[in-house]
Parts: sequence; C-alpha cells; structure tokens
Amino acid sequence: MRKRRAIILVIAVLVLALVAAAASALLAPRPGFPGTKAILDHPQINYSVSSGKGTVVYFSAPNCPGCMLQDLSMDAAYLEYSQEVNFIYFKNSKELAGVFGDWSVFKVPTSVFIDKDGLVVSRYDGVYLDFESLKKEIERIR
Repeated sequence: MRKRRAIILVIAVLVLALVAAAASALLAPRPGFPGTKAILDHPQINYSVSSGKGTVVYFSAPNCPGCMLQDLSMDAAYLEYSQEVNFIYFKNSKELAGVFGDWSVFKVPTSVFIDKDGLVVSRYDGVYLDFESLKKEIERIR
C-alpha cells in the first residue's frame, strides 16, 4: 500500500512539474509583444529604434478592408506626430514575409508601439484603432 501511494505521489509531482513548465512557457513574453524589446529584423526598424524616438510599426495587407480604414487613422496620426515619433508601414508581400513572421503577425491590421528605449509598450493584432485611440498610444511612447 505504501509503495502504491509513493508511486502515485511521484506521478502527481511529475504531472504538476510538467503543467508548471508548460504554463511558464506559454506565459513568457514573446519577442515583439508588450514587455519585450523590439525585433530589429529590418533596417527601417533598426534605424527607427536607434533614433531615440518612439516608433509605430504598422502591418497591413493589400485589399484588407480593416487595413484600408486603419490607413485613414494612421495617416492622420502621421500628420500630427511625424516630427515626434517614427512611423513604419509594412504591407504584406513576399519580400516582407520574414518580418511578418518574426513579429508573429497573423492578423491585420496590426499596430505595434515601441518606446524611446526600444521596448514594445503595446500591440493590437487585427484591431482597428480610431484616431483618438492612436493618439493615446502615441502619447505613451513619445
């Protein structure tokens, strides 16, 4: 009976250890997401982040209705903040597939806000941000 309890206890401890390890891996910050450093996988991103200004990285795709709407808000934000914050616009293509993959962009529009120190402050995947929402995010990184 004792031997059986000891085996059950060992199995339970191993299962708990596996669950804890899996949870830790899933909850760890992924590169390109809030709380991590920006991924410097493209010359524009590298240059922008090293400039000492906040950066908005905007990912979109051709013929994406949400992106077309986001373009309007992003253009307005660019006109108001381009002297204070860098804007980078990536439209999905074969040439940029690596950048989209590195940044784990699976939904568009995706907007990433990076502060002056190169830290990703916020990220919106597949979400339209109106002009007021964009302003609030840009204020956080300037």
